[in-house]
Amino acid sequence: MSLSKLNSLTRLTTSRKNQLIARFFSSDEFKSLLGPSAVRNPFADPSRVRQVPIVAVNHGNVFAPLRVPEATNEAIKIEKEPEIVEKIVPPEIVNPEVVLSSDVPKESPKDDAFSSLKDSLGKLEETAAKLNSNSNSSSSGGNDDPNHSEEVEKRRQKMERNTRIGGFVITGGSIIGLIAFCVYYGRAKRDEAGNVIQDEFSGSILAPFYRIVNSFKLWRDYVVEPAREMLLPDPLPAPYHQPKYTIVIELKNILVHPEWTYKTGYRFLKRPALDYFLDVIGYPNFEVVIYSSESLMTAAPVVDSFDPKQRIMYRLFRDCTKYMNGHHVKDLSKLNRDLSKVIFIDFDPKSGQLNPENLLRIPEWRGNMEDTTLVDLAELLKTIHLSDPEDVRPMIEYYSQYDDPAKEFRRRALYLSQQEEQKQNSPDDSSMLKRYSGRLFGFRRHASA
Repeated sequence: MSLSKLNSLTRLTTSRKNQLIARFFSSDEFKSLLGPSAVRNPFADPSRVRQVPIVAVNHGNVFAPLRVPEATNEAIKIEKEPEIVEKIVPPEIVNPEVVLSSDVPKESPKDDAFSSLKDSLGKLEETAAKLNSNSNSSSSGGNDDPNHSEEVEKRRQKMERNTRIGGFVITGGSIIGLIAFCVYYGRAKRDEAGNVIQDEFSGSILAPFYRIVNSFKLWRDYVVEPAREMLLPDPLPAPYHQPKYTIVIELKNILVHPEWTYKTGYRFLKRPALDYFLDVIGYPNFEVVIYSSESLMTAAPVVDSFDPKQRIMYRLFRDCTKYMNGHHVKDLSKLNRDLSKVIFIDFDPKSGQLNPENLLRIPEWRGNMEDTTLVDLAELLKTIHLSDPEDVRPMIEYYSQYDDPAKEFRRRALYLSQQEEQKQNSPDDSSMLKRYSGRLFGFRRHASA
């Protein structure tokens, strides 16, 4: 039984009790032993009509009395059926000192209400206990059902059997694969005629094991080491012109900058003055080599797009780098060029950690279209080319001590130009002073003599 039903039952019991009390004490036949009451019984005249109270109801700005259906013409006249009330016969009075005889029942309506309430609570507790028992039985998964228990046991046995079979298959396949791997990579190589080729491991009992270890080293070198020993071909022979100096330059964030937006997608921004830079350092002034950590599929189309004149002679990509400590390092010793004539331009010092004396580190470009670094860098490289040094590494080492070598070179170039201009103006002034002073004091005569 729900709580709402229990509350309604309590209300009905209370109302029934009030009705019984009203009917008993409002009877005209009831006579008190103390005599008639001085106060008139309100239930003695049921035909009396009470005055309708005036209740102020706000209808806008006017307060009007509440209209009751009995006081209006719209009221519906309802004839009430006569209520049949059993007469309560008062018990016979034996002794005037006793108000009620012993025949009056001692149980009151209040006791009936509490007893019914107690019964309702008992039924409610029984229902709750049944619900709890049903929930416990359902949560247990129906273990009491023998058919269900057998099905669960069969399923468990089947899963265990499949797991055991799968483990045997995987273990057996792994053992067979390991044996095949050792046989394939541990055997000696043979020529086309089927003869065994002698190697450095031949004649040893552990030769197959050494060959397997050597295969692992080859795989490691394939991932870590550059793709080939000589990254560039030999210099051009005569009569072709081979530039004296080689410029190795990174592509990403030096010449172009990768950018991705919702509107344009993935694209590369070309650095300002890139065409001028390539015209100054391109063939035949320098041997320009793009050496990038980007992949061939990504970087090759970009280089083709901004170098239609083929001023860049060679292109090296990620497969030509050496993988060290999670970074792609450029190994200049595999370029097949004299390192005293090689200038390596990059923004990351880790990229040139194998040849730091050849690294000319410039700031990283992040897409600023007001940048003029390539103009200053082109002038610096042109100055090195015109100076014609036998070893460019001391000059690179000097400018590498600055955060921005190109900017420092421009500052020094402006300073030297101002000094040269002052030097050119000072001899003219001194020569004019000497000429006039000689005329005045006779220096020219002694000088001519």
